[in-house]
Amino acid sequence: MAVLPIKKNKGASNGNVKPKTNKEKVSELRFQIILSFGIVIPVVLAVVISVFSSVVANALKMQTANMIQNLNSQLNTNIDSHMKIVSDNLNMILTDEEIVSYNPGDAPDPETEQEIDGRLYSYALYSTYSDYGIVYSNGATVGKISDKLKAAGGDALFGTLNKALSRASGGWTSEVIPGRTHAINLHKINDSAIAVAGVEAGELTEGVQNSMFVEGMQAYIADKSLVVISTTDETVVPGSYLKTQISRSVDRSAMSTQVGEKYIVATNSLTNGWFVVTAVPTDKVLEVLNNSLSRILIISAVLTLLAMAYICYMAFRIASSINQTVDKLDVKAQKDLLTDLYNKRSFEDIVSSTLNNPVPDTSYALIFMDVDNFKGVNDRCGHDVGDMVLKRFAHTMGTVFRDSDVKGRLGGDEFCVLVRMPEEKDVNQLISNINEVCRRFTDYLHKQGESARQDLPAVTSSMGAAIWSGAPEGFEELYHKADTALYASKKRGKDTWTIYGQGNANEA
Repeated sequence: MAVLPIKKNKGASNGNVKPKTNKEKVSELRFQIILSFGIVIPVVLAVVISVFSSVVANALKMQTANMIQNLNSQLNTNIDSHMKIVSDNLNMILTDEEIVSYNPGDAPDPETEQEIDGRLYSYALYSTYSDYGIVYSNGATVGKISDKLKAAGGDALFGTLNKALSRASGGWTSEVIPGRTHAINLHKINDSAIAVAGVEAGELTEGVQNSMFVEGMQAYIADKSLVVISTTDETVVPGSYLKTQISRSVDRSAMSTQVGEKYIVATNSLTNGWFVVTAVPTDKVLEVLNNSLSRILIISAVLTLLAMAYICYMAFRIASSINQTVDKLDVKAQKDLLTDLYNKRSFEDIVSSTLNNPVPDTSYALIFMDVDNFKGVNDRCGHDVGDMVLKRFAHTMGTVFRDSDVKGRLGGDEFCVLVRMPEEKDVNQLISNINEVCRRFTDYLHKQGESARQDLPAVTSSMGAAIWSGAPEGFEELYHKADTALYASKKRGKDTWTIYGQGNANEA
């Protein structure tokens, strides 16, 4: 078998393909290592940052959700109280026999209507009513009936209000005046008369803006159809529907908090069926976190070898920033908006925790107190003056009790203090200490009432105190004892105090 000779290409030889030198191989390996680390480290960093940010973001969103629900509940209570005063004010008219019995028919009596007009102004608790009067079926009106309301009803104002009353929620409607600019409460006096009390819709959320503790946070009052009646959001016009991303998170059947992609939303129902909705944009809650993470990504891309050390540094900064933000939110969520004392929920949590983990060599007493005859202050002087009285009462608590004592407002005119005292084996000495602090508080209120510079109604307080008997007695048992003692103080004529288990004695 013949063997063909191998032909060689011209210009080609084994010597033309030079083998790589060791220096070149090392340089190539170095490049591969750098390239590998340049790919692996950013990927690892991206995964770590993504997981970290996801965990922190979820925790921050849930913390925010809890806090805005707490705030929304307080707003709900305050707005409900405001609306209840308006409704109760109209109910007062229904107890006036002269007003209820008057039916002008075809023969109105100017003198009677003038008398009714005067009586209405004597009943009015608010000076900010846009409308406060009576509309009769013959077209006559008494009291304050605004031009806007007259224009909305035209020549058939009584009929317009009668139809609105049939659709009203608990007597409340916002549909009468175009633009939903007024919240109006209606009560039918008789077949020919309807009582009207109207306020500017914006008044329901007036001052709420100061409670918004996250940028972009807004509060809304909406009716059953989720039409906005009043809001702090300047981009939303009253009479329009809630923003779609917010309305989707509103549970109309119960109090709820929903964490959505765009908004965190808290919802509570008012007594008349309307809703108080608080919403905060999710991106605003995560803004600090996102800005910090962006800086981390930029720096890690430039300084790959230093990325892990820098991530630890930035993680510390992020955690510190988040903790500071959460601490600020916690303080706002724990405090009562009016008095700056602990609210009911926070007070119960702090006291329960204290009693479960008492400070060694320390005794505790719970003093439950309220403002005597506070309803009369509101009825005589109005809700605004009542709020000022509560603020001053809380300030007096801060003056008399120590910083180490836990002070809270449980709601309305009810306050509570957990007093910390050095442990005493002699129970009589403990009782003497409690008597002394109750006496100082009572004397301070008396001095305020006797002051020549007194600018608010003088008030007194009834108090009930209970000494903590030690574990396992918790907040509920101690509160029940203090409440029982408070009731005993009320029975004894108010403006005094009673220590549970000590009969009616209030002397050390």
